[in-house]
Amino acid sequence: MRRTDNQVGISDLYLAYRKAKAEAFHENTHYHAVAFTKFEQDLHRNLTAIQRRLNESDPDWFSSPGFIGDHAYLPKSVDTSKWDSVDEGHFRALDPFDDWETRFNKDRKAATASLRLVIRPTVAFQVVSALWIMRVGHLFDAVLDRNASFANRLRRTGSRARDGSDSSLNLSTPALFSPYFSAYQEWRERGLKSMERGLQQGRSVLAVTMDIEKFYHRVSPSFMLRPSFLKAIGVQLTTSEKTFTARLLLAMETWYAQTPDFDDRPEGAIPVGLSASKIIANVLLAQFDNAVLERVKPLYYGRYVDDIFLVLDATDEDHGATNVGQRLSRALAPLLKLQRNESGPPSLKVVLPYAKDSELVFAAAKQKIFALSSQHGVDLIHYIRAQIRAQSSEYRLLPAVPSSANEMASRALLATPNATLQVDALRKADVVSVRRLGFALLLSDIETYASDLAPGTWKNLREEFYALAQRHVITPIGFFDYFSYVPRIFGLMLACGDMASARAFIDSIVRVALLLRRTTSVGTRKHVVAFELCLEQYCHALLQAGLAAGSARDVAVDVTYLRTIRRLKRINANVQIPNSVETLGRLVKQVLLADWGRRPYKDYWLSHQDSDEPGPPVPEQWAIRRQIRLGAIRKFRRQAAALRTPFWPALAFPTRPIRVDEIPLIAPKVLEDPTLFREAIGFLRGAKVASNERVGFPPPPSDPMLSRFHVPGRKKSSIRVAVTSRETTEAQWKAAATNMHDRSVARYETFNFLINRILRESKRPDYIVMPELSVPLRWALRAARKLATNGVSFLAGVEYHKDRVTGKLRNDCLVSLTTNWPGYASNIVVLQSKFAPAHGERELLRRVLGNRNALFTPTGAQSLPTVYEHRGFFFSILVCSDLDGVRNFEVLGLHERA
Repeated sequence: MRRTDNQVGISDLYLAYRKAKAEAFHENTHYHAVAFTKFEQDLHRNLTAIQRRLNESDPDWFSSPGFIGDHAYLPKSVDTSKWDSVDEGHFRALDPFDDWETRFNKDRKAATASLRLVIRPTVAFQVVSALWIMRVGHLFDAVLDRNASFANRLRRTGSRARDGSDSSLNLSTPALFSPYFSAYQEWRERGLKSMERGLQQGRSVLAVTMDIEKFYHRVSPSFMLRPSFLKAIGVQLTTSEKTFTARLLLAMETWYAQTPDFDDRPEGAIPVGLSASKIIANVLLAQFDNAVLERVKPLYYGRYVDDIFLVLDATDEDHGATNVGQRLSRALAPLLKLQRNESGPPSLKVVLPYAKDSELVFAAAKQKIFALSSQHGVDLIHYIRAQIRAQSSEYRLLPAVPSSANEMASRALLATPNATLQVDALRKADVVSVRRLGFALLLSDIETYASDLAPGTWKNLREEFYALAQRHVITPIGFFDYFSYVPRIFGLMLACGDMASARAFIDSIVRVALLLRRTTSVGTRKHVVAFELCLEQYCHALLQAGLAAGSARDVAVDVTYLRTIRRLKRINANVQIPNSVETLGRLVKQVLLADWGRRPYKDYWLSHQDSDEPGPPVPEQWAIRRQIRLGAIRKFRRQAAALRTPFWPALAFPTRPIRVDEIPLIAPKVLEDPTLFREAIGFLRGAKVASNERVGFPPPPSDPMLSRFHVPGRKKSSIRVAVTSRETTEAQWKAAATNMHDRSVARYETFNFLINRILRESKRPDYIVMPELSVPLRWALRAARKLATNGVSFLAGVEYHKDRVTGKLRNDCLVSLTTNWPGYASNIVVLQSKFAPAHGERELLRRVLGNRNALFTPTGAQSLPTVYEHRGFFFSILVCSDLDGVRNFEVLGLHERA
């Protein structure tokens, strides 16, 4: 989207809004669910207002704080070293509040608390930020070496633009940036591989990790338009691109001038929490990247924003941080120079000729240097890899929460601060990071329990977790270290109906805030306003989690819910909270329809098929309709899915797009029309399918007695199949038939334990098979997704569930087959229905439901025996009484002989 004029089209703003919304949803520095929800209530008028401001002959939006937004603070860290110096070697496991008071009262010295300045941008400014990336920012991202710079990279189509430049930004996908986790993994893995390769070649290697101190807060963004910078990175901008960039930088200056940091550092800073800031921060170090690669000639150099991972051949002089710093500063002079400190080794200062008003220092305290040689070094790499595998396996397994708070504390490394033995990467050998990871995994499992289980079946387990959080998370130190997890805990409590626990949780946060005011630097006159803004952000985060939780299944937004939400005013009275149940309920519904709810809108859409929900008026301009793909959505719904009319903005501007494996479940006909399947992936996910092979049912063969189902992939020389045996009691069968599924914690944990035990086997199977009516569909789908990440396909008889169109009960086998067909590891899911109920089954259903014909009968391609061809392996599925059909065996037998 490279334009030669300053005019902004309304269709461009619709596209920018979609991307701004997706990025804001995943941003963890500001909480704008309510702002985006309200903005979307009158979307066209609001975007038209932005267009008018941008296209004015003498615009002033970049000098208007009301258009740009204000600032806030987030908790960063608290330093209690002045209390600890007299207690060296003294270990404490005491009540954190009593311990904190005792240590403070020794000499009444306030601990030093650090807060992080962030921007609270308006929705309008976030839209402008996304628009700048689409028009200009992608040009800066394109000059960065993808083998050197890994973080905050824009999503691209993979093809080059017409002018030959690599500026083919993917405008179809909702998000702007590539996923964080995969990029971080690649950054770390490449460094470890280079170390391992060097050691195997008999070299001695030096691994250096370091990061720039207060990076965003000490960079002046004005370097972006300096001729020396543009020349250094080889970017040429048109007049309109320079004008747009200059105005964006002026807006950043306007924002920064209103913050307290401006008095201490008037040179400027990059706003933390704005999408455009990620591009600016990344490209600042482009020349440094090139200099390291050309002059140092490392075995590996990777940068993740301001975190550097450098692997070098070791020399005899590489003893200690000072010598290593001298080696690097000599090679990179004058870009890098030593900066002496009063005590300890020197820091390294980056001096960029085009950014002399920025302060870029690799602080000595954050540098880690590892000298490795011989088999000893290989042993360390293998140990690190083992830790990474252990952590990765937690993500790849189904949830398994310990039964007591004590066991939870051990698993999450909360029982002791000594977590240093768990090293997952060279730069993360620190206690806080490892403990956060352990707690994050535990919380994620608890949240999955909440999604999959009936709240009444596991209340005791939740209470154990809440007690753990109260002891280890809602503490003076936890206020800083676990801030990002606190709203999630609060949302969990509300979604599960644990209102008393939620109110107690808020009261504990109030207690911590009072203690911090009295015992740390945030209570001093200089920082008291900043701390109030920090508490306000805490409140916004908790309110957003509370509104999202109200969208969960079976949650009653009643007076008790309202009273619990309004209790947040005890933390900060400035936060706007609804005054009535009706207002709160309406806002919760709006948040859900804006796809900001605890559950995605797509789940709500599919489970509420009793009425249409068309949403606001559809824009009249065809350019807008094409941009947001409304026609494609309508085609998908009518031709493939026969679904009710959706709230169209939720599908046009999704925060969590429909997944590839979900599309056939929503619209089974895509498996009979490969063009429609590809189109659906394109307009629902904004992605192109990499393979040209066909997936699903091919056109009807000459023999109409048999269906074939094809999923491509690499053939295997041998196939391993794990056949399981799971009991389904008569009570569970009856409960499923009456839509009262047994979703007890005992049954859930038994199911998860079986899957996890199979995954932990040294020889992992290619397929796992479970019997008829053995697992609820929701559990089976989650298991299929997890198994697919492990390269395992899943065939499971799922419990009765209602067909969306006919309302009849379905007795299905879920077939999940792994594939790289879309261009990445995924799975194709199809439900194969039982052809006809067994005689006994029909009679039992008549007794329970009063209807002998209660069971769904498949039609079309799925009404025939099916042969599945998966990665060159052929098999068929017959469900229970289908085995009695001699015709089925004859048809499949003819196929086998053929």
